[in-house]
Amino acid sequence: MDTEAQEQNSPVGRVQKVTYPWLSALAALGLVSYFAWLTLPMLSARYPVPPLWQEELLIYALLVVFVVLVLWDVRRYLYQYRRQRADLRLLRTQVSDLWRDKKQLQLKAHTYSGHAEKLKLFISDKLLDYIEYDEKFLHFKSIAAEVRHNGVISFDKVQRALQLSVDDTASGAESEANREALDAMRYLWDLLDLSTADNLALHIGNLLCECEEHYYQRLLNVEQARALPFEPVYSPQRAAWRALTLVCGERPPAPVADMDYLLSNNQWYVRLAPVAQLLGNENHLVLLLENLLKNAQYFAGKRGYKSPFASVALVLEEREGQVLIRVYNRGPHVSDEDRTNLFQLGFSTRRVREHHGRGLGLYFVNEIVKGYEGRVEVHNIHTRSARYTVRIELENGELATELLEVSVSDGQPQVVLPDGGTDDARHWQFRSPIRSVEVTTTGTQGSDGTQCLADFVSKGKDSRFDPAHPERPQWRIHSHAKRGDHQLSFEPLAITGVEFEVCLPSAQQRLDNEAVAIDENIDEEVERLDGYFKPQAV
Repeated sequence: MDTEAQEQNSPVGRVQKVTYPWLSALAALGLVSYFAWLTLPMLSARYPVPPLWQEELLIYALLVVFVVLVLWDVRRYLYQYRRQRADLRLLRTQVSDLWRDKKQLQLKAHTYSGHAEKLKLFISDKLLDYIEYDEKFLHFKSIAAEVRHNGVISFDKVQRALQLSVDDTASGAESEANREALDAMRYLWDLLDLSTADNLALHIGNLLCECEEHYYQRLLNVEQARALPFEPVYSPQRAAWRALTLVCGERPPAPVADMDYLLSNNQWYVRLAPVAQLLGNENHLVLLLENLLKNAQYFAGKRGYKSPFASVALVLEEREGQVLIRVYNRGPHVSDEDRTNLFQLGFSTRRVREHHGRGLGLYFVNEIVKGYEGRVEVHNIHTRSARYTVRIELENGELATELLEVSVSDGQPQVVLPDGGTDDARHWQFRSPIRSVEVTTTGTQGSDGTQCLADFVSKGKDSRFDPAHPERPQWRIHSHAKRGDHQLSFEPLAITGVEFEVCLPSAQQRLDNEAVAIDENIDEEVERLDGYFKPQAV
């Protein structure tokens, strides 16, 4: 019904008609007949006219009615005529527009036809490239498998020779060099072993099952412990230190067992807590951390991502029986579109002209985490506005307290000054030396308690970072002491960046079987576990 109404109201397909003046024509015919009846003796003699019809007033009344009907028909005719002219003009306009649209459609069809041909050529070229890539990939897999098969004997010989050298030289620089060479050879072999595996997650999962069996046997037969073919567990702290050694290019101090390890400089902030042991191969965790650290280190020296504090942070800790690893860097945020493809093979966010990522590092990270039945998450870190209460105590006993408000503009924090303006820092100047500074967070980020900074240098410059957040400090206190002039400044810091969080179940947690809570629907649980070992599309 709506379609029919639209067609009736539309001028396309119909034109307003000019109807015949039936009223005036019939009135004229009747008036002529009436006058002929009155004036023709033959008619009046045959058909007598009533006296009432012969009155002069009736004649005038009929003439007035006739004139009114004629005027009514003339008015209706003019109205219909104008409507008809307007409909014809609109119809001609629509016909012209139709022809113009038809010409444009023909032009677009011709243009799109050319684009379609180009697209066909492009797709065919890409298909040939992908087919060639698949052939090269299969060829590479065959070569790698052959190298792995033929390299077992050579690897065993080199490993045996290095092990004998390590055993012969009990201490000294030569023994340390031989031990590093032995670790490097084993790490290289494990990399080759992973690269030639058909399914990395399944390969690591099978290794964990084998290590789990040996680990249980050791715990059950404590009194009759026997030599195992390999060590089923390892220390995540040492694996993290080894990965740090490979990435930073220099050998940092080695961690001491059962003690917190801390390294802090202009580029690195590393805090490795002694955590529970992990099942499997230590080199797999080294590879995971090496890729995360290299990915973070890439942005450390880039323009726009430098910071006054360490640009890369590595934290290892234990939470609820699980080993938690956090790697933070000052790089750009990960978009929602890239987040879904971040761990796919061949995908890389580095699309700059001078460097293109190979898309392998995060793929290895994800596969290793799936093999451990753990999880890896990516968090975008934002610089947020806050309010701080700064309390300054001087050596002469004077106190100065000020409430500072920090706003964020284009990702950069700024201090709102008392006069309403903004600046990168808030400055104070005193004649007496500074004894202590207390900073309390009172903004939307919640309260981190009161941070007290004391023992400022009596002469020269001194900088102190936010002790409540050593990984990514949110502010810095800078002092400059001179005779009779002591300057102090509070500077909010931008912490915008990306943090990778990896959570792996420890050996003890796998033994207690607390990591997986069996639901009532066992089929869903089996499907979830099976998803870790499904092959990924290349």
